[in-house]
Amino acid sequence: MTDGLRVRPGQVRLLGPVELAGPGGAIPLASGARRLLAVLGLRAGEIVGWAQLNAAGLDPVALDRDAAALAGALARGGLRGALQTRASGMRLAGRYVDALRYQDELRRARARRAGGDLAEAISLYDRALTRWRAEGPLDGLALGGWAAAEVKRLSDSRTRAREERWDCVLRRAAEAVRASGAPVADRAAVVAGIEATDAAAAAAAELEAGVAKHPLRERRWELLLTATLLAHGRGAAKSVYERAVRTFADQLGVEPGERLRALAAAAERGDIADAPAPPRPEPRAPRRVAAPPVPLTSLLGRDALLAEIGTALAGHRLVTLVGPGGAGKTRLAIAAAGRQGGPVAWFVDLSVVDRPVRVPAAVAETLGLREDPGLDPVDALAEEVGEHEVLLVLDNCEHLVTGCGELAAQLLERCPALRMLATSRAPLRARDEVVIPVPPLPLPAVAAGHTLAELATHAATRLFLERAQARSGRPVPEGSADAVAQLCAELDGLPLAIELAAARTPLLSVPEIVARIRTDLRLLHSPDPTTPPRHRTVAAAVESSLDQLAPDVRRFFERLAVFAGSFDAVAADAVRAGTTSDPTALDQLVNASLVESNAGRYRLLMPIRRHALARLHADVPAARTAHAAYFLRVAEAADADLRGHAQEAGLARLRADAANLRAAMAWLAEARPIAVPYGDLRLATALAMFCRIEGHYREALGWLCAALARHTRAPALLRGAAAADAAMLAMLLCDYPAAAEYAGAASAAYRALGDRRAEARVELILGSVARERAQYTASAAHLDKAAAIYVECGDELGEARAVQLRGFTAWLAGDFDRAELRLRACRRWFERLGDAEAAASALMNLGAVALYRGDTDRATSLLDAALERYAALGFPEGVGWAHNLRGLVELRTGRADRAEEHLALSLATHRKVGDRWRTASVLEALAEVHRRDDPTRAAELLADAGRIRDEIGAPVPACERPDTEATAAALRAALGDGTPLPARALIPPV
Repeated sequence: MTDGLRVRPGQVRLLGPVELAGPGGAIPLASGARRLLAVLGLRAGEIVGWAQLNAAGLDPVALDRDAAALAGALARGGLRGALQTRASGMRLAGRYVDALRYQDELRRARARRAGGDLAEAISLYDRALTRWRAEGPLDGLALGGWAAAEVKRLSDSRTRAREERWDCVLRRAAEAVRASGAPVADRAAVVAGIEATDAAAAAAAELEAGVAKHPLRERRWELLLTATLLAHGRGAAKSVYERAVRTFADQLGVEPGERLRALAAAAERGDIADAPAPPRPEPRAPRRVAAPPVPLTSLLGRDALLAEIGTALAGHRLVTLVGPGGAGKTRLAIAAAGRQGGPVAWFVDLSVVDRPVRVPAAVAETLGLREDPGLDPVDALAEEVGEHEVLLVLDNCEHLVTGCGELAAQLLERCPALRMLATSRAPLRARDEVVIPVPPLPLPAVAAGHTLAELATHAATRLFLERAQARSGRPVPEGSADAVAQLCAELDGLPLAIELAAARTPLLSVPEIVARIRTDLRLLHSPDPTTPPRHRTVAAAVESSLDQLAPDVRRFFERLAVFAGSFDAVAADAVRAGTTSDPTALDQLVNASLVESNAGRYRLLMPIRRHALARLHADVPAARTAHAAYFLRVAEAADADLRGHAQEAGLARLRADAANLRAAMAWLAEARPIAVPYGDLRLATALAMFCRIEGHYREALGWLCAALARHTRAPALLRGAAAADAAMLAMLLCDYPAAAEYAGAASAAYRALGDRRAEARVELILGSVARERAQYTASAAHLDKAAAIYVECGDELGEARAVQLRGFTAWLAGDFDRAELRLRACRRWFERLGDAEAAASALMNLGAVALYRGDTDRATSLLDAALERYAALGFPEGVGWAHNLRGLVELRTGRADRAEEHLALSLATHRKVGDRWRTASVLEALAEVHRRDDPTRAAELLADAGRIRDEIGAPVPACERPDTEATAAALRAALGDGTPLPARALIPPV
């Protein structure tokens, strides 16, 4: 406030030279800031994306500098905060922009005009038009792309607004002239008639200038003829019409349109009633032209999506189906149009239109409207639609986004009952647009044992089965069911790719197609010469999208092919490697439907990725090395979390990137790039703990063993860490000699380096090896030594883990009092330290103690809590252990059926991860389950467990011996009648 008066905020002026006006006058603007202000002002109130800013002709390198300069100028003009920067682009507040105020006043004027309030309409038109300070918007400023189209739209809007104002003036004049035909005593009517004549004369003078400027704009001739009739009579009006006829004949070689001819005939009769406004055609139904084509094949798996489209069209007037090339957008749009029972549906294929500015003319031509150079195609379309209910389907808009968005905005504003359905690989970015993504078709899981009947319930595989039979004339063999599921997964459910693969079935079996599709991109090629070029191959569909992007964005797309799964924006930046400095490159690829986006993660559909990889060519080594280096950093950072207090965060990150980590491992092992020294050994070590938690023991141990063999001269600290992890994994796989050998190598390396904490970790592993071999005294010695070292190092978490393992060893040895004391202490420790996995293990071990003490209720409670936590972590080793112990609880309580359920789940988990020690114990428990109902099977189970124990060198744990001996004794008694038994079925007492 100043002197009690509010300072008037500034204004952004686009209707003339671009200006930023503050309370004290114009604010000086640098050239770049002025251009940025103009571009943002054209879409004031909306976020203008980085790609759109570039498309408008702004310099991306100078954008930050120009934005800073503009923000400062806005602040000086009293508009601080009007410029907002977002992750997706920039936004200028709309309430300060004259173009938006002009458009608002224009809408209100048109509403008054439609309602018959001509005086108020003229006032609003005048207010809107006085905002113009020059003939054209952004006077003297050249912009490109969509911004140039927006400037033209504004300019055309002013032309139409003038014509609409003249129409209002002439309607009022006509009404006054008709009223002046009253008796002469009615002086008011006479005066009104005189004033109306003067108004018509003034309008005629202005319209003469307007016709001179736009001699082929038929609407101006109509208005001029009307004004001349009202002001100067029939003879003058006839002269205007004759001039119009000569103009159209000389310049176009055609006669004027029907409306102007009808108006001239009315003027010849002196019929003022028809003269002011063009005669309105009689209401009629819109023509049923350009109807959607009738599809030749059924639409599969899209019922829910069709319902969503129908709901969107019921509540919104512009709906755009967006998805990658070959996703089936056109087919969906045709089906959705067919479901719209009320409106007439018009279908326009824009695939052959080459420029955005050609969109209105192309649509008008498809609809069979006369192409009149004197009549804007948008006007012709708006006139044809009028107030009728029409659904206009614009197909293949991706290369014409600006033109389609502009046409939609104009038609929807002028045709109140019109609805539009568009298909595109990128949104039209029009106001009030509803975007519906079109995803690939749903897929079945890739697994063995599929049947054709089951595959027919999934849209992707059903599509392949139907199209393959149609192509080859015979059904797919039942034996190829698994190959069909695998093929559709390789094609990521993309309908175009599936149909192209099905087209090969006359010559190739499904397994042969699967084998060739990974290496031969030419396989997915339509043999039908009538197929549109963009749909003849997946490559053509991808290339048609890439053609709309800048070369540097295309190079960036190629590099994204090195990602084996989904990735985030940081990972994408890591492989960018100088391909582009455009911060919106990834967004552009998403908008082009070349990259999928979901909750901050991105991915390329497999057929698109294969094409990108084919384009990458010689850049593959550099891109894959950058990819591997990045994921090595990710793994090393997450490994520190897994070995510390932040397990859940580390697990989440590594699980999200599991496919990329495996791809990085393969590349580092194969290429061993100099840029990433010892990369395979480092990554194998960094992933060891993750693989232990996930249950991938064999895979991780294989990586470590191979990398250690390749890098015999790696730094001692790295080799020691790798050997320690190899020892841990070998122990989990029950290869105790290998575990001891790797642990010895790790211990020697750590002693030489003086790394006491690492020595303690090796002692934990040696203690576990001894525990599984039932060497409980030796195990306790190793674990006590580890605990002492951790105390020496001040490592509280390490000490807690050593104490827990000591409790674990104690209950397996049958020392339940010592076990409970230690396990209670470490449980509180882990809860306080936030180690979720170790806390769950403490619960499980306490549950085991309660079980062997006979407290089955407490055991059930503790083990159920542990099972829930393990399941939440996704830790299969813990899940298997908890089910094992829960099965034993059920056995103790006489519920053999429930025991079998738990033990079966435990057995499957332990076999999957490779833990043969626990597998043997579960088999022994299952033998007890079946001892009474099927003693022969029970004996076989016991024999299998015995063979495993012989092979791994691990006897029955002490706490389990009484149960196992009792089972064996009972089976000897039950089968003592001479029934032949498998070897070792009748095991001797342990």
